[in-house]
Amino acid sequence: MTWEVVAGLIALVSAGIGAGKIVYELSRTLTKLNCSVENLNSTLTALTTENREEHDELYGGVAELQEVLQTQDIRLAKLEERVKK
Repeated sequence: MTWEVVAGLIALVSAGIGAGKIVYELSRTLTKLNCSVENLNSTLTALTTENREEHDELYGGVAELQEVLQTQDIRLAKLEERVKK
C-alpha cells in the first residue's frame, strides 16, 4: 500500500465518523423534539378540557342568574302595578 491509499482510507474513515456524528446528533435532537411536541399536545388537551368544564360552569351560572333576574323583573312589574292602582 502506498501512502496515498492510506491517506485516502484515513480521509474516508474520518468523513464517515464525521457524518455518523452529525446523524447521531440530529437523531437525538429529533427525539427530544418529538417528546416535547407530545408533552405540549397532552398539555393543550388537558387545558382544553379544563376550559370546557369552566365554561360550562360559567354558562350554567349565567343561566341561573338570568332566571333569577327574570323572576325579580316580573315581581317588580307586579309591585309597580299595585302601586299605580
